[in-house]
Amino acid sequence: MTLKIGEKIKELRKAQDITQDKLASYLNISYQAISKWENGTAFPDITLVPKIANFFGVSADYLLGIKADENEEKIKEYFDKAMKCSHTGDLKKGIAILREALDIYPNNCKLLSVLIGFLFGSFCANGEKELLQEIVVKSELVLQDSTDEEDRIDVLEKLAYSYNYLEMQDKAIETANRLPDSIVNRQQVLSNIIMPMDKRKEKQQECVFYNFEVMINHILWLGGISLGRKEYEKAISIYDRAITVIQNIGNEGFFLLKSAGAYNGLAMAYSSLGKVDEAYYNIENVIKCYVQFEKSLKQGRISYASPILDMLYFDRDNLHCNSTITEFEDWYRKMRNDYKNYFKAVIDDTRFKELCERIETTLNLIEG
Repeated sequence: MTLKIGEKIKELRKAQDITQDKLASYLNISYQAISKWENGTAFPDITLVPKIANFFGVSADYLLGIKADENEEKIKEYFDKAMKCSHTGDLKKGIAILREALDIYPNNCKLLSVLIGFLFGSFCANGEKELLQEIVVKSELVLQDSTDEEDRIDVLEKLAYSYNYLEMQDKAIETANRLPDSIVNRQQVLSNIIMPMDKRKEKQQECVFYNFEVMINHILWLGGISLGRKEYEKAISIYDRAITVIQNIGNEGFFLLKSAGAYNGLAMAYSSLGKVDEAYYNIENVIKCYVQFEKSLKQGRISYASPILDMLYFDRDNLHCNSTITEFEDWYRKMRNDYKNYFKAVIDDTRFKELCERIETTLNLIEG
């Protein structure tokens, strides 16, 4: 290792207008350590050298011979491996892959933004609040340095929700207000300018898909708010309407998950009212939706049947369909734990044991 490595770090840092504090934050060390390197009184630990080289994007000759063109290829390999984990629902493995990548390429904003998405997904699945603190730290780094607007918007969304879950509502609102208005989006513009006409139709259907997803999510949230306020009759009315809307647009593919959410809301509301038969009826519909969703995934790439969506395809890699058996498992776990107060009448019913046995058998068959 050259004795001038500290001088090189200082030269690169100043050329890119990066403070010692900022570099230290990315490398997870103290700024005093960087000061010692630049003064020549100490050298970086050998394990930090790849991080430093890739942070500055130096040439093959500059620190330890790491090539920029090789970097892009290796970053893509990490990205592809992580996204495969997203498509199979293995968030923990994906997080481990991204951490490994960031150990080598610490300031790659694309890797950081994907990690934020994985961390947020893991929090939603498991409720580990310590992940939210990491999301906040990583998000601020991306927002400082990323020039990719899509990444920035995605990170801002996750950051706003993270602040909200951390009960920092002022910060959540401030962050949400940094998001752009969504009056116009890419699909809408492309649907009006792309030729031939079939391609325009496909883009217009993508507009319907994404806008409908946003709308149905809002409706399901309204149902959840009514449940939380113990306005059970109102919740039933909202969830019934959600199911009607989904069936009219297309109760298939990705939207089977939304139907499952609506039927689950109905089951909770009916159980809370002591209407156990109605609750069990809707639980059966939840199970049917998840089973049909899994069957659809196993068929591979299939076209939506609805005339509103028939130019779009459904598989693990398209149109938000990177969900797996974990959706069904998570619902089953939450029914018995997180939502047990809503499902008390169902759990206390003599049919509950048989229901659990049947669900577990079904899960095993799907996994097999």
